[in-house]
Amino acid sequence: MNFSLIEPYAPMFVGGLVVTLEVTGAALLLAFVLGFLISVLKVLPCEPLRVILDFYTSIFRGIPLIVLLFIAYFGMPQLTGYKISMFAASVLTLGLNGSATVSETVRGGIEGVDRGQYDAARALGLPYPSMMWEIIIPQALRSVAPALVNEAITVLKSSSLVATIGLMDMMRAAQSVQALTYRAFEPFVVVAAIYYVIVMALVALSRRLERHLRRS
Repeated sequence: MNFSLIEPYAPMFVGGLVVTLEVTGAALLLAFVLGFLISVLKVLPCEPLRVILDFYTSIFRGIPLIVLLFIAYFGMPQLTGYKISMFAASVLTLGLNGSATVSETVRGGIEGVDRGQYDAARALGLPYPSMMWEIIIPQALRSVAPALVNEAITVLKSSSLVATIGLMDMMRAAQSVQALTYRAFEPFVVVAAIYYVIVMALVALSRRLERHLRRS
């Protein structure tokens, strides 16, 4: 091992880290906003809407993420005539895929809230939106918050797939350094270490959140 050979390429890794964090952050924002919306719609007493949303979820559960990424970046221009950017394709694919998982996680938390909470809210005459946002969802989040942090970790690690379409994230930076130095072990170990540090920080956040929720 000779890590001094890749020291001159440190700016490439820093740039790749920035891109990785940008993709992950934007994808998580999309996943959480859309996932929460879908979860609330799924618990509505509307069977046709539930069937449509279940089909949406099944698409992202049943198709590999890399296939969806290739469809978004390489396939959609064939249908629309518009070439989407690598960044947009990455964010949309990771965000939509994450929203399916988030929606099921939050839906499970909502349905896990004691039915007496619903009855009490109705007895007080609260409208459905107020009941959900002020009573049900806060209780649901208490039980699913650690799972949502785990989903953030999953999206972060899945973001490494965007290198397959050419986006210069950390993985693509390591591949470029490998091509320039003819060294494979060192650049990929550096990338692995960076991912490990970020993931361990999120794990620590998840554990701290769990302790806080147990005390609350």
